[in-house]
This record gives sequence, structure tokens and C-alpha cells, in this order.
Amino acid sequence: YTSIALLAASAGLATAATSYKASFTQYGSTDTWGSGNCNVATTACGFYTSVRLLLLLFLLSPFPISFSMQHISQPGYSAAVSQNEFGVGTGAGAGPACGTCWKLTASTDSSGNSLSFGAPIVVQVTNLCPAESNPLCAQNGLTGTNQYGANLNFDLCIDSGASAALFGSTGVGLAVGSAEQVDCSSWSGKVVS
Repeated sequence: YTSIALLAASAGLATAATSYKASFTQYGSTDTWGSGNCNVATTACGFYTSVRLLLLLFLLSPFPISFSMQHISQPGYSAAVSQNEFGVGTGAGAGPACGTCWKLTASTDSSGNSLSFGAPIVVQVTNLCPAESNPLCAQNGLTGTNQYGANLNFDLCIDSGASAALFGSTGVGLAVGSAEQVDCSSWSGKVVS
């Protein structure tokens, strides 16, 4: 992904440590629009994310030596990002934002009511949220905004667990908050192509 990061930097797309106002929506196999599974290799980026399993060994006592094993599942949350950040339009393939990672924090619902659930999550961009006929993702550059005053929209992939992690079981399907591009060492999944 080094070449993708360099391409993103040269294209003038968002870079690490810049925080943007963002809106958050969800799509995938259980949405009301019939989107289908969003965690498949046919995304605009050509890859999807998966859970990473870690096997941890714990030393239980110093003598005699005994160990305990534990599996820890680390989610590989993914999202589509609005076209102004993705870098190319519908049908143009992988954009420069493919593989970038973002820390997302939801603050309010679509009506501006404060939210008191969930912690920030880190997602990896795997798909395009197209601008055409979609005002949520039709910002003009990184200074333009959508109808919620957001510079970016992240369409959270239901099938990767991202929407459940950010929205919880609240029934909220659209939130507003902040997005900050982070190094992908902060993201805990694995890429599957």
C-alpha cells in the first residue's frame, strides 16, 4: 500500500493528522437498499477486510512452567468513502484512498442530538461512496460539505461489523462526528484479495 499512500499524497487527498467533520451511514447485506454483501473482493478497491485471529500464550506460574492459550479476534472494519476523498468516480476502479485508514468518532445523530454510545473505531477504505445522485457523498473537494455540514461521508460496511461497532444497537443509521486519517498500524484487521 506504499504506492497508494504516495499517490494519495501527490493527488492532494487527506493526509494523516488532519481532522474532518464527517457523516456516517451504513450499507451492506442487511440494508434497506438491497446493496448486497459489502465485504467482498468486488469492491472498487478490489479487496476486502477480514478478522485477524491472534493466539496469545500466557505464562501462568514461574515454576513448574505452564501456559494458557487464548484466541483474540481483532475486527477488520471497512467503509466506502465519499468520492471527493476516494479520488476517482464510479467505474474508474481503485482510487488513491484505497487502503487508507481512518479513526471515526460519532458525536451526534442526524438531528444534532448528542450521542452517548460507542467508542471511536478505525476503518480501512475498501470502496467508493459515489457522488452521482447521492448528496451525502457529493462534497466539492475537502472544503465542501454535504447536507449535514460534513466534509466527508463514510458508508460503514455492515458485513465487516463497522456499523454495529460505531452505532451499536441504538437504531441510529446516520451520525455526524469526526474523521482523522491514521496510520494503518492502528487498524486491526487483515486484507483479503
